[in-house]
This record gives sequence, structure tokens and C-alpha cells, in this order.
Amino acid sequence: MKIVNKLRRKFIIVATLSVFVLLAAILTSVNVSNFVLVANDADQITQKIADNGGKFDESNDTGNPDNNGQGNFPSSGDIPRGSDSPETLASIRYFTVALSQNEGVADSLIKLNMTSIDESGAIAWAKTLEDAGEVGWTSVYFRYRTYSVTSAEGNQFTYVSVIDETRELSPSYQVLWASIIGSSIGLVVAFVAIFFISKWVFKPLEESQRKQKRFISNASHELKTPLAVISANAEILEIEHGESETTEVIQRQVKRMSEMVKNLNALAKIDEMEKVGFGSFDLSNAAIEISDSYKKAFSAKGKELVVDIQPNVMYKGDESMIRQLMSVILDNALKYSKSEARFFVKEINSRVRIEEMNDCESIPEGPLDSVFERFYRSEEVRASSIEGSGIGLSIAKEVVESHHGRISARGQNGYFVIKADL
Repeated sequence: MKIVNKLRRKFIIVATLSVFVLLAAILTSVNVSNFVLVANDADQITQKIADNGGKFDESNDTGNPDNNGQGNFPSSGDIPRGSDSPETLASIRYFTVALSQNEGVADSLIKLNMTSIDESGAIAWAKTLEDAGEVGWTSVYFRYRTYSVTSAEGNQFTYVSVIDETRELSPSYQVLWASIIGSSIGLVVAFVAIFFISKWVFKPLEESQRKQKRFISNASHELKTPLAVISANAEILEIEHGESETTEVIQRQVKRMSEMVKNLNALAKIDEMEKVGFGSFDLSNAAIEISDSYKKAFSAKGKELVVDIQPNVMYKGDESMIRQLMSVILDNALKYSKSEARFFVKEINSRVRIEEMNDCESIPEGPLDSVFERFYRSEEVRASSIEGSGIGLSIAKEVVESHHGRISARGQNGYFVIKADL
């Protein structure tokens, strides 16, 4: 059930990532909008300060008495609201500093409406913001604006106005943290829900996969008997009437079918394995033994097998499966190579690489990972006299992936190249 479990894991990951992206988009849009609104309100206030020469126009405060000592109280319909309200303006903590751009003219404090900082501190703070840009944030909770002013005497000044937005930003940060915590809880709940839902979603596929495995096992078992009978009868015919082209074809096809049945059984067993039996073994010795057993087969076909195996390469994995992997790769090279094959085993960056390359006719350049698909055979191979089932390299891929490795195939300068990194 490895394929179903792999698909289920992908489904859980993709679905959880989708929920995460959705929550992140909502969280980002809400909080960015919130902070942008606070920044815009702060910029409107600093602009009013700038328009009035570095401080609010206190002569328009509606609560101040007039020249006759009478209260200047407007009607209820004339009372300013929002940021224009005198109460709002009086509650804003800010300071403005004039930084001189002329030699011999001192920096000066225009307005200080803060208790947490003195005149020298305000001037020092303003100097750090002189070249920081027109508007922005400073010390997290403070918004500033810089602007140029020319005095009546013709002196150039850079005014820096800083307002305290702690009161306005605190709720925004509370919303930010609350939304992060809420989204995190929502993501965990979504993951748990997706995890259990995925069992229900993939149950039919798992059942179908189980039936497929059962069918392969049963079919393989049932095919063994008729194949054995056919082979035995072909041998009897050869004994009674001598070898002929017909009996040779029968024996060849029986051998081909038997090999296919064996490969199908091997593939089914690998698929059904939940865990690989990992153990440390000398991969170099295993590679030497297998390559030596194939050298005679290559020579018999008039082909050359060049072997380059790094000594003392130790590996922790299932030795029988790794031996099967190397056998499949070399068997593939024996079938499809034109005149030579090269087999390498070496350590690269703490990983073991098993590589094989063989010359091949009409091999396209670039990646050829489709060769690892089950029952895949190219049109050129099907048209040739080379017999095969298209299962061998599928077994190689399953073995490599069961060891958490990577395998690839490509055409390169007329050679077919397979690389397996374990």
C-alpha cells in the first residue's frame, strides 16, 4: 500500500498548505490594512503639524477664552470631530525639532509635548531621522515626518516632527497576535480534520490497490503451472522429434513469461513492504560479486563491461534489495547496450551513487525518466528483436525510493545513463 500512503501524504500536505495559504492571505490583508490605516491617520496629523510650522494651531482651540474673558463655545453642530477635535489634538504626544542647514545657526526645539523625553533627547533623536526619508516609523510606535522650511531670515531648516502612536498601535498589535494565534489553532484543527478525512477519501483507492496486488499474486501463481507444463511439453517434443525452430520459440517465450511473472511478484512484494530491513553491509563487495557474474554474459554477446567500484563503501540498507537494484541495472545494460557498458559505485557527499552508462542506438538527449514507468517500452525497442517486460527499471525505482534515495535516467551523447543516489 506504499503508493496509496504516498498519495495520501501528498493530499494531506497539499490540503494543509492550501489552508495555510488561505489563512495567511486573510491574516496578512486584515493586519496590513489595519496598520496602513493607522499610518495614514498618523501621516495626516504630521502633515497638519508641518502645515502649521511644526506645531498645532493653538489659536483655533474652541475651549480658549476670547479677549473679553468670555468662553468662546460653539454650537453643537460646529464642534470639530475626529482628528480635528481640540481634545484629540491636545492628547497627541509629539515634538518638532528644527535642524539647521546653515553654518552658525543652531538646531532648535519648536515644540515638545512629551514627558518621556527632554529637549536634548528630542534633538538627538531628530538628527537620526534627518536622512531617513520623508515619512516612516521609528522605535516601533513612533511616526515621523521630515520637511524643509525657510525662515524669515532666509535660513534653511529641516523640520522633524515625531508623534507617539502607542495608543493607536497597541490595539493593532493585539489584533495581530490574536489573529496569529487563532490562525495557528485553525491550521492545527484543519490538519487533524484533513488527516482523518483523507482516510475516508483514499479508502476506495486502498481497496482497489489491495485487489490489484491480490490479482497479481494470484495470476502469477496460476501462471506458473501452465508455463511449467508448456516448457515440459516443449522438452518432450525436443526429445521425441529433435530441436526445431518451433520448440525454440516456445522455450524462449516461456522463459520470457516466467521472467515477467518473477518481476511482477518482486514488484508486488516491494509495494507491500511497509518497512525496509536496514542493516549495514559492504556495498563494494556486493557490487563486485554482481558485476563479475554479468561480465561473462556481456562477453558472450560480444560486449564489454567496464567496472569502477570504490573499495570499502559501507551502506545501511536492505542488502538483498540493493543487490536486486544492481542486477536490474546491469541486466538492462546487457539487453540494450550496443557494444559496451560502464558500471560505477562511489561515495559522493556522504551518499552512495550507483551509476551505469551504455551506448545505445537512437537515444534522445535529455531526461528519460519515463523508463521507470511500469511496462514502459519505447517504440524503437518494441520494433526491435530485444525481449523485455518493461518492469525491471520500475523495480529499480521502487528499491531506490524505499531507501529514501533518488534515481534518474537521461540520454547523453549517445549513451543511456542511470544514476541512483542512496
